[in-house]
Amino acid sequence: MADKITIRDIIEINKILSTKSYSSIKELNAYFDVIGEYIDETFFDNDIIIERLLHYCEVSERRINISVRRVPDIDLKVSHVHDYLSNCKRALEKALYSDPEIFNFSIFVEIKSIVRYYLEKTYEYPSLKDYETLYGVNTVEFHQQNETFKYLYTIFDKFTYIARHLNDKYLKKETNDLSEVSLKFFADFAKDISFLTKNANAFQELNDTIERITFSKAWHYIRKLRNILEHDFADPACKYNITFSIELLFIIVGRIMLALNKTLKTELQIRETLEELRNK
Repeated sequence: MADKITIRDIIEINKILSTKSYSSIKELNAYFDVIGEYIDETFFDNDIIIERLLHYCEVSERRINISVRRVPDIDLKVSHVHDYLSNCKRALEKALYSDPEIFNFSIFVEIKSIVRYYLEKTYEYPSLKDYETLYGVNTVEFHQQNETFKYLYTIFDKFTYIARHLNDKYLKKETNDLSEVSLKFFADFAKDISFLTKNANAFQELNDTIERITFSKAWHYIRKLRNILEHDFADPACKYNITFSIELLFIIVGRIMLALNKTLKTELQIRETLEELRNK
């Protein structure tokens, strides 16, 4: 593998994962590390793709107020953005579902199911792949895109409240009504789930990954778009398309899942830890 990971490397890894041409879980995890590093550099450390997404949002009547520095020497076409997003989406899909032991956590079984549901719908609904057609508010496609984005976005709350529930119940021995508590993924999740990470180094890696994501323009782009979809008025005279944004949201969720797969204890170890804490 070259020192600098490229989209060609990701395409090659997709082929390996699709055909299961790896000899061990260790080799599989090495590919996961490459995928994670590429996603981090492409979507969270650099703003080029986000700058393009902001432009496409304006074309499709979604105006998101984020300041991103324009890189004059790089001109990404729509087809290029599609290639980056679709290949990373495919890599995460193959990574997370190539082996039943990957992200095999009973505490997060609903989250893995939601992600699988989204992926299955991308093969069923053309609107979740079509990034060129603009849809009016009275079309089925408009609502398919909006409901898909909102459903995927609920994963952040599920991660956050599951972690707090487990932390309260097993570590703190408290029973709290979490419906009365305002939690934020970027502020609360890592510290609440820390007692189920493999060790201090694993927690630090997880925390660093989450900070890298949540400090990025990609994260703020997704959060602002979510607020627009929840609270702003959709003009019947306008047409919209958020396919690229849905794919970016999935890439963020998938990247977090890869990080958890690497840094959390195994399913058996988590069960043993919770049982030990229960009996203390």
